[in-house]
Amino acid sequence: MPDNALYERVKSELNRIYGDVRALRTNQHVFWEVQRMIHENPNLRKPSTFYGWMGQMYVGTMTATIRRLIDTRRDTVSFVRLLEQIKADLSCFSRAAYKSRCTNQHLPDGYVDADYDSLVGKGKQQPDKQKIDDDISELKRRTEILKIFVDERIAHSAVEQEQELPKFQDLDDAIDYLEEILKWYNHLITGAVVSNLLPSWLYDWKEIFHYPWIQDIADNEVSSSTVPSTGLASGCS
Repeated sequence: MPDNALYERVKSELNRIYGDVRALRTNQHVFWEVQRMIHENPNLRKPSTFYGWMGQMYVGTMTATIRRLIDTRRDTVSFVRLLEQIKADLSCFSRAAYKSRCTNQHLPDGYVDADYDSLVGKGKQQPDKQKIDDDISELKRRTEILKIFVDERIAHSAVEQEQELPKFQDLDDAIDYLEEILKWYNHLITGAVVSNLLPSWLYDWKEIFHYPWIQDIADNEVSSSTVPSTGLASGCS
């Protein structure tokens, strides 16, 4: 019998990891779309402190999230820890367990077996341990330079710092691989096939860029007494 407690724990942790990877993909899309707008508008192609700030915030947030996803400490939820749990009890994700969790009575005969075949391999009764080991190794390889960057420059300030800094391509490659394996393990654990992690916006998030951000001061003078303070500002001494 499959270990239902393990399955429920893995499924719960997968939901958190799914949210992190989806946020990575969404933030990546927004960042590069804004870069494209800047590149295509000659009026915007000029030095700006704002561009530097935007890049620093993007890199810091994205690399820290990836660092969290490859954490190996026992008291954390991470992608690496999730894969280690799956590998520890493959029977929990076997063909029999997969079929037992499919409650859709309207699927044609043989559909679930064919689905498992397409995922794990024709006739195989459970995932290959070697595949999971390979996924963990590849995930660590693709994120190593980002991990070092976070450990030495974001979370801490190391006395001796690695001289090679990651490139945007390193970050993009890591996100691509995280999405790739997330789709596979999400399918294995939940039975759901995901084609794209990007959300479907119900509004045009770029609409704000169609308007000037700075209006004429004379027409928009606001008394300082009417400007609401933010939580951050009001907390500063």
